[in-house]
Amino acid sequence: MKIDAIKTGRMELHELLGTALGPLPVVFVSTVGPAGTYNAAPYSFAAPLCSKPAILCVSIGLREGQKKDTLRNIEYARDFVVNSVDEGIIKQVVQASADYPYGVDELKATGLTAIKSDVVKSPRVSEAKVSLECRLVQKIELVEEYKEGPGLRAIVFGEALMAHIKEEVCVDGKIDARRLKAIGRVGPNLYSKPGDVFELKHSGVKR
Repeated sequence: MKIDAIKTGRMELHELLGTALGPLPVVFVSTVGPAGTYNAAPYSFAAPLCSKPAILCVSIGLREGQKKDTLRNIEYARDFVVNSVDEGIIKQVVQASADYPYGVDELKATGLTAIKSDVVKSPRVSEAKVSLECRLVQKIELVEEYKEGPGLRAIVFGEALMAHIKEEVCVDGKIDARRLKAIGRVGPNLYSKPGDVFELKHSGVKR
């Protein structure tokens, strides 16, 4: 099978990329708005980009032609928190992606708990095993096709300033993937639980 991306619609390509490159990380981004109301939403088009400085990015599309609450809040506060997602909170995290009206606290609505961050205005999610407090570094916008017409997808770049890691997922001062058990996204409404974790090293090449 071949797919001509130029002739294929946005949602079909979104599904193609999300499935072909899966599992994608599921991150739960928490923010705060001008009125002090908290917001949280899951994203899977997200990735770390470099280590020092610790830069990561999150890709945020439009909803019905309008900016999502996450982006509005990031533009206001100039920061955000990336929270890890495991099996214990995945149902609440997915529910938080529902189309709540602007100004609704999705953390409260889904039974999760917001707690104060150390260095940013946006809250952390208490139930998350790992939370990264991020300062907005840059935002770029790309023209994307929507059913309402062309619109701007934002890609926000944040520098992780503070990491909060629960001791239960640590071994020798480091995160143990076997204990973190992060959830992945493998397609539309499809998620993967952590499977077998194996170690594999190259044998080295001598010249």
